[in-house]
Amino acid sequence: MMSSGASLAAIGAAFAADPLGSTSLTAPQAAWVLMGSPDDPDLDGRPLLWLGANQIGKSYAQAAKLLHYLRATGPYALRRAGPVHICIVSISKEQIVPLMSKIWDLLPKETGPGGELRPTEAPTARFEPGFGIRGKPPRLNFKSGKAAGSTVTFATYRQGSTRIAGATLDVLMLDEPPPESLWGEVALRIMRRAGQIWITMTVTPDSPPQEWLAEKVERGGIRAMTTPSAQQIDGRWIADVTPFKPVDGSPAFLRKKELQGAIDVTPEAERALRFGAAWTGSTVDRWLSAWSPDLVVDQAIPAGCIGVLSLDHGIRPGRQAAVLLAFHKPTSRFWVLDEVAGGDVATSSQQDALNIAEMLRRNGIGWEAIDHWIGDRSAAATRGDARKDNATLRRYLAAHLGVQIDRFPRINVPYKAAGTLTSGFRQLNALYAAKTLLVHPRCKHVIKSSEGWNGDKRSPLKDVLDALRYGVETCLTGYNMVGATLVQRTTR
Repeated sequence: MMSSGASLAAIGAAFAADPLGSTSLTAPQAAWVLMGSPDDPDLDGRPLLWLGANQIGKSYAQAAKLLHYLRATGPYALRRAGPVHICIVSISKEQIVPLMSKIWDLLPKETGPGGELRPTEAPTARFEPGFGIRGKPPRLNFKSGKAAGSTVTFATYRQGSTRIAGATLDVLMLDEPPPESLWGEVALRIMRRAGQIWITMTVTPDSPPQEWLAEKVERGGIRAMTTPSAQQIDGRWIADVTPFKPVDGSPAFLRKKELQGAIDVTPEAERALRFGAAWTGSTVDRWLSAWSPDLVVDQAIPAGCIGVLSLDHGIRPGRQAAVLLAFHKPTSRFWVLDEVAGGDVATSSQQDALNIAEMLRRNGIGWEAIDHWIGDRSAAATRGDARKDNATLRRYLAAHLGVQIDRFPRINVPYKAAGTLTSGFRQLNALYAAKTLLVHPRCKHVIKSSEGWNGDKRSPLKDVLDALRYGVETCLTGYNMVGATLVQRTTR
């Protein structure tokens, strides 16, 4: 009788030899792999779209569909013979990495001369966690196996239509909502080889306008599959884990309690998009739906907190904002201790620095106690207003605080990539829901913005929330936090 250890070893060996053949798909994933294949009873040549909830497994299914197509296996066993050429386009380099990771995971590996893992079928490919498949452009060249001679290249929407112009493709995969400006080029690239277009996406507040794509689906020009992970019942979104259950009967990949928890901390405006697989979100009066007056407290902070000064530049009256934060890393708790925000006139960088210096003094905090100084990108000058940037503000701060400029810390720019704006506000909402982000009563603008901002990116209420999220995101991600020191404080 085989021991449990030997059984696990055998399972591991089987997966390493054939990861794709050893995977178990959910019903929606299997349906997506089938769509557009020779085995598809409804095959009609139209572009294919899977509009699905977050974390529904779209990337994994897209990777499985891709490899079956490349190798002419599974439902693609009867596809036109010969090598094929595929291009995968996504919003940005950061957004395409998860799909790259799923493809890499499903490729059999061997150990190279230098001890690195490389795909047996595409031995020149290299993968770096967090950065994805490497190369300029990133590419998979299949040298052996059933996909020999085939290629997979990667591009981004940011590169525009010129990145794929001139290509002759068998499949063009669009990962996440595409801009309308790209569509004309997309259709041309697959025309010569009568190829296919595969789109997997979840619409988010950061997505390009998608009315044009929704209209194509409604008119029948695109064949679509929609998979929500929650249903709205009596005005509340209720989790449905059915789409997470593998077809082989094994347990669901996500438990209902976990999914419901994610729904409950997601801002109400986004729930229809992220869990209902909708084309548009909800209109709300308060975007940070977890905000509560109970979060306004005058509370002593524990010793050992990290001090953060985070700011958003502004060149219009009332738009400059800065917040003083305390972060207790062991418990991931935050306290908003004070703020500088608002005003009827536009302030200069010198005045901004003076206001921040005064905020530190009234809290009894020296500049050395601030572990991280974080400032937004430069605010360009328009209509004669002065340009604002971190370097200028740093010089004035050093002067106001009586510090030699070479001793004063740098003001670092927060990590900003596609989707970080919305993800940052979702993080604030989750912290409010968990009651791990508390606000001192003196922070009138943070309070007013938290209870009144409706998601309008042009609203002045957003500025102080931007300053807040820059600090929170930096603490939670560790971006630009090398060498952080825990300074004991009891300041209230």
